[in-house]
Amino acid sequence: MATSDANSATPLDTGGEAFELLRNARKAWIYTYIRHHPSSTIKEVVETLEVPQRTVYEYVDDLEAAGFIEQSNDGRPAAYRAHHIDLQLIDGNTERRITPELVEAIARRTHDGDIDTYVDRHGLDGLAVALDYAREYVDGSVTHRIMAREQDVSPLEAGIVLDALRPVVED
Repeated sequence: MATSDANSATPLDTGGEAFELLRNARKAWIYTYIRHHPSSTIKEVVETLEVPQRTVYEYVDDLEAAGFIEQSNDGRPAAYRAHHIDLQLIDGNTERRITPELVEAIARRTHDGDIDTYVDRHGLDGLAVALDYAREYVDGSVTHRIMAREQDVSPLEAGIVLDALRPVVED
């Protein structure tokens, strides 16, 4: 169920150090880039994402320490590859999965105002729920109206977020 307040203590909005990736859209974007471009170097990440080199080094170190990425070669320059993430978080009756697709949806906050606004309104938990609906939306088994009714959001808001998440689930 989507949250109505981004500040509510919902499963994906709490967590601790392991969830820093979910709270930092730029770090999520770097993970996503490396996931889609195995053997990426720091220079490639800096040039493609236009993130300062110092920030990329810091975030790559964090991602490596958390076990989300690893160096894929022994040489210089260092190249990195992403590990598949599939974490399950259970809080009472609520179950959420942290997957590369969720990380990519979070990363898209940096460039997609519709996703950013949705997260501001409904939190990360709401985004995870919307991503589940987006999978079904793309395969044609649900409509934006069904999501709107079941999640108590406007049909317009449901349609906008589903369209914004479409590239994440189609890749």
